[in-house]
Amino acid sequence: MLLTSDMYVPALRWRQGEYQALLRLTEHVKDRIMPLITIPDIEFDFEKQQAKKSVHEHVFPFPARYKSKWGKRRAWIGLHKKIVHAAMEDGRDIFTYVFKELHQAEADAVPAVPLNAETSTIRAVKAIVKRDRLGVAISVCLEDLMKANPDAKVQALASNLAAELSNTDLIVDLGAPNFEPYKAFSKALIVCLRKLGDLQAYRNLVVIGTAIPESFSEIAKGSDEIPRHDWLFYQTIVTELPDGMRCPNFGDCTIVHPEFAPVDMRKFKPAGKLIYTTPSSWAVHKGGAFRDDPEQMHGLCADLVSRDIFRGADYSSGDSYIAKCAVGEESHSNQTKWKEVGINHHITHALDDLAKLRGTS
Repeated sequence: MLLTSDMYVPALRWRQGEYQALLRLTEHVKDRIMPLITIPDIEFDFEKQQAKKSVHEHVFPFPARYKSKWGKRRAWIGLHKKIVHAAMEDGRDIFTYVFKELHQAEADAVPAVPLNAETSTIRAVKAIVKRDRLGVAISVCLEDLMKANPDAKVQALASNLAAELSNTDLIVDLGAPNFEPYKAFSKALIVCLRKLGDLQAYRNLVVIGTAIPESFSEIAKGSDEIPRHDWLFYQTIVTELPDGMRCPNFGDCTIVHPEFAPVDMRKFKPAGKLIYTTPSSWAVHKGGAFRDDPEQMHGLCADLVSRDIFRGADYSSGDSYIAKCAVGEESHSNQTKWKEVGINHHITHALDDLAKLRGTS
């Protein structure tokens, strides 16, 4: 798929809140995004001091769940660095297993690999590229761009994967940098992008970053706002790009920091909260410990619904749930549900942001 300028790339870890958020998007929204999905690391059982599942148990449901939640739609799929070298029970590597199953399900999934991919990963993905003929995505980070000749390294990896550049998607992963001041960071990134050579040679060019905090523990109880520095920066770099330079598509990590790690819930009581995307910030409505008072979510939703920033119950599935919870027509549910609600609204909102920026709204 060749992305149009107003298409959006949400970078998601394949956990319940994320895939349920994708499932409940409207068809119109689904048509305008291409998610970058990472199969995450295995969760840790703090009580038993061991992984909750084996690698096989963790990965095995993915293809069927992908088909159930996302169907045959296009997405990039990568692996968390902690499981990339793991194997299934039959000895196959994870990429080989996942893409064999997705191929049989006729899903248009494209493997995504980092620039520093090792030989075993390259070998597996090369076979996938040859069989599926859907191309490949190569992810480069800021550190890669700081080194000498990143263009030669990207081209060498594409060659090793038997992928033409015209069938290769280039994803620039900024991580969680200090985006400010936007203009200065834009100019610095443009210099780095120039080091990648002819950007027009690639099928797609995407820039992904995040400004969402790893933890909301520093956010005071009540209402607060966190600037969407990633989106505000993107609007700046679009205006700073030199004439003729390819403009990358916008991507972000929605409302979840990519390095988010599970914590020992026996020792930690996360607060009930709503994270609601607005044109320039995330509005955070935070209460007390969720487990001690899950009913508080009704009040948090009612407060949000009463504010001008609320887009209305018909805006997205997430907004509908918020509106119904505000009047007691939906339950307080659990924290996974509220992650789903926030992500579902965010994806819908990000597309509207892009449409306005591109003049297509």
